[in-house]
Amino acid sequence: MKYTIIGTAGHIDHGKSALVKALTGTDPDRLAEEHERGMTIDIGFAFLNDYIAIIDVPGHERFIKNMVAGVSTIDMVVLVIAADDGIMPQTREHLDILTLLQLKHGIIAITKKDLVDDEWLEIVKEETANLVKGTFLQHAPVKTVSSVTGEGINDLSELIKQTANKIESRKDRGLFWMPVDRSFSIKGFGTVVTGSVLSGQVSPGDTVELLPRQKKIKIRGIQTHGKAAENVRIGERGALNLANISKDDIQRGDVLASINQFTPSNIIDVQVNLLKNAKKALNNRSRVRVHIGTREIIARIKLLDKDKLEPGTGGFAQLQLEDYIVSMRRDPIVIRQYSPLITIGGGIILDTNPKPHRRFHQETLDHLKSLEKQDPVDVILTVLLSQKTSGLRIPELEKLTGYDPNNLQNILTQPSLQKQILKLGPDKNPVYCHRIIFEKLKENIINTITAFHKREPFRPGMNKAELKIKSTNNSSPLFENVLTELVNEGTVIEDSNLVKLSTYRITLSEKDKTISAAVRDTLISANFSPPSVSELAQKMNISVEDTQRILGAMYGMGDIIWLDNEIFFHKQILEKAKKLLISYLLKNSEITISQYRDQLNTTRKFALALLLYFDSRGLTTRVEDVRIINDDKI
Repeated sequence: MKYTIIGTAGHIDHGKSALVKALTGTDPDRLAEEHERGMTIDIGFAFLNDYIAIIDVPGHERFIKNMVAGVSTIDMVVLVIAADDGIMPQTREHLDILTLLQLKHGIIAITKKDLVDDEWLEIVKEETANLVKGTFLQHAPVKTVSSVTGEGINDLSELIKQTANKIESRKDRGLFWMPVDRSFSIKGFGTVVTGSVLSGQVSPGDTVELLPRQKKIKIRGIQTHGKAAENVRIGERGALNLANISKDDIQRGDVLASINQFTPSNIIDVQVNLLKNAKKALNNRSRVRVHIGTREIIARIKLLDKDKLEPGTGGFAQLQLEDYIVSMRRDPIVIRQYSPLITIGGGIILDTNPKPHRRFHQETLDHLKSLEKQDPVDVILTVLLSQKTSGLRIPELEKLTGYDPNNLQNILTQPSLQKQILKLGPDKNPVYCHRIIFEKLKENIINTITAFHKREPFRPGMNKAELKIKSTNNSSPLFENVLTELVNEGTVIEDSNLVKLSTYRITLSEKDKTISAAVRDTLISANFSPPSVSELAQKMNISVEDTQRILGAMYGMGDIIWLDNEIFFHKQILEKAKKLLISYLLKNSEITISQYRDQLNTTRKFALALLLYFDSRGLTTRVEDVRIINDDKI
């Protein structure tokens, strides 16, 4: 059976709480102060049946903050208008808020029917019709009731049930998400929080994450609709008994969610609209109050495509929040003036973790326009294109698109997407990348290597770690994928930890060729005891710097093998050392450093350096103090 959450709305003293009590038998005013003052201050809760919960909200203008927290998670509203008062200021403001929250379903209840005659009642109905014209309530059914006499209450109850049954179920995003609207302590149980589950489900014993604090908390027990339950699911009101946390450490506006899935941010990108009835334009950098879920937070609004928003107009903005929050893409927001407290507009969240933007930056505006679209293919392409040097895995795509895993998998298999994105890595946890990003990374890598060759003409290649840092800011998980493709297509060559362009060749001047030939002869004649760089420089009568330069060029051309900063052999001598080693091991099965030293008639330093080199190439394997040969490498 589908669960539905109903909310009340309307001006103070229009009978919302009395109506909820008449419908359910439960008085939603739970605070002593509310009974003393005769008005609702905070949100209250009741249940029409096992599948329909009702959230009652305050109607006084001073408590709009609480009202928004209450209606932010509802599926349907009962807009309450008192017959003796008619349309009042908070009737209009509440309707504005419900519209900004993108509510689509509702009923209008005209209460206190017993206080007016039929003629007056018709006037109020006409007033109401004019109020809701052009809104989501334009075609909503209207019921006249009296909570005192009970007239019309049963009919309204049935209408609520029928309407709730027609409402389409919320789309499950696959992750648990419950904005907290109340936190309290029960003796013998500890901390309990309540909220409406907007996605996923949890059970006792599960661990959830308290956001934005990023604290992991275990669930002890659950109640739904006033009864103990084995789980709480999307669409239900839940009361969760939490372990190891004080009621003072969790508050309205916090969110309980699946662990390690959401990242707090103090910046969000939004599409924002100013109400037609707003008293004045909204200027860039204005300080405003923003309602996101059950949270109210102060923010500066940075208009990205206008200098100011006129009443009735919209645009793109970045909200710079005074604290960290978590949110989901396409969640609605309500914006109220900082002072005086007036609802002035709202919008939808486009990006939950953006970087700071420059105003009037066309690339940014194009990106936000694409995110504004409902077409999931466009949204996914836009999100992937925004990554610059990276790709995204499914959990990251979930956060940035707002789509659940199943929907994502279906969308990603569409032919129009497969032509434009790449699926890289293992099938169990692939990375998705826009082809344009992949090609840009290839271009970055090629350009970086080209610049290296120009800067270091005698070095054989660029260190791979340095290449990753300079071509991708060391931030791209795609680096290895891109490099592999460049190697496979023959554009670059990767040798050990060095990378070079396949077309690159080291060229020497006539003078350098002469020096190189002399170095070669010296190294060959030195056999297995080559000179150091400084010794070689002295022999050649050239500087150490020039010697290193020539040795680097010879290394790049494959003439010498450089084992460390001070040990290098000509390739002919290295080949001789290899043959002697193989010959000895085929006869004796193992060799020590001393034995190899004697074979080469050199020092322990050079013998060890050569053995370490052959170990690294897989020719030999060290077993304690000896080396044995790997037959498959002979």
